[in-house]
Amino acid sequence: MRWKYSKFVSSQQAQAEAKAVYSGVAKVLFDNGKHLHYKRFNQFDCIKQKNTSNGVKVLDWKTIEFMNHKYHIVPIPKTDYMQEVLNSTVLFADLKYAYLKRIEFESGYRYYVILTLSGNAPRKFQKCTHENRTGVDFGTSSIATASNDELNLVELAPKSGTYEKQIRHLQNLVDHKTRIHNKDNYDEFGRVKKGHHKWNITKNCKKLKRKIRVLYRKQTAYVHDSHHAFINHLIQTTSEFILEPMEFDNLQKRSKKTERSDKVAKVKQKDGTVKEVRKYRRKKRFGHSIKNRSPGLMQANLKKKAIQYDIPYYEIDKTAFKASQLHHDTGEYVKPSLNERFKTIDDHLVQRDLYSAFLMYNTSDSLTIPDFNKCNANFPRFIELQDKLIEQMKERGISFKQCFGFLHKRIHICIGLRR
Repeated sequence: MRWKYSKFVSSQQAQAEAKAVYSGVAKVLFDNGKHLHYKRFNQFDCIKQKNTSNGVKVLDWKTIEFMNHKYHIVPIPKTDYMQEVLNSTVLFADLKYAYLKRIEFESGYRYYVILTLSGNAPRKFQKCTHENRTGVDFGTSSIATASNDELNLVELAPKSGTYEKQIRHLQNLVDHKTRIHNKDNYDEFGRVKKGHHKWNITKNCKKLKRKIRVLYRKQTAYVHDSHHAFINHLIQTTSEFILEPMEFDNLQKRSKKTERSDKVAKVKQKDGTVKEVRKYRRKKRFGHSIKNRSPGLMQANLKKKAIQYDIPYYEIDKTAFKASQLHHDTGEYVKPSLNERFKTIDDHLVQRDLYSAFLMYNTSDSLTIPDFNKCNANFPRFIELQDKLIEQMKERGISFKQCFGFLHKRIHICIGLRR
């Protein structure tokens, strides 16, 4: 295929694309992949490269050459960190390769040159100088951390739902307009007829689809920024990470079990009689939440950042540890239900996620069980920090009842008006 488009596609780009295609095929043939996914015409957003001798050639910081054409680069506003990177970089010595990437906006596409440099990136801040181990407990929608200095209970990407609402609203508009202008393609029940159809897509519908793609891009960028802001805070206050590895790919799949609910529901029949039945339980799990919050991405970024700053990163043996079930006061394992966000430990009410992080913070050297002596010694300090944290979150109006288990305080303000 490369020879057919040799005037537009360089050999390095063809090799890079071929490598990406083969990795997808190999995942289906030899790994856990099930289906091949093909990109559409408008989904190719970057021109990949392998080195600086072919394809995108960087002549200087303001000019590039691509397929015998020279292009002027408009530099983006430099931050202090970018200026530090550029000052410590020798362009042709440290540059590994450059590639072109386009980003879609509502007004159209903008094109960027991405430079890949060799060596380690400069550090943005100093890491923690004193010993302060941190236990981290990941959930599908939240993250809890526990150390001797502070506790954190944070909702992952809290504003991601606003993007989801806007996307859902625009998708409904697109579906409505598509049905109006393609009535012959649907049957009387609103289903698409079998066979090949010619679809009439209006200009307004194309604009709505572009807005949807832009919102997806903005949502992804927001999730990345939200994750890195919290990770940077942890890096500056932590000397060692202890966490439980989570397999979020399994949690986002639908359940395979077909079970009936324990509750009896009353269903009204056509003849007016009422019948008592036990309905089937839902098979859905955490796919929607994982899509909007990306906890697996945050877990990978935390590990990458810890390696960059030379911070020890340990993962407990989750099959032996079972942090969500263990009670350190009795040594028993009690499996809680999903709606139980608090449990009683040593006559104290503890938040489930914070307590799991506390147990990982007090883990033994084997990483298979917590050190019960440390747990008993540090538990009063944990209760003090937990009560203070929850009180502050309630006063600030920070709440997520499904994961935190509490609501914030509602403050009613009465304003008297006088003529």
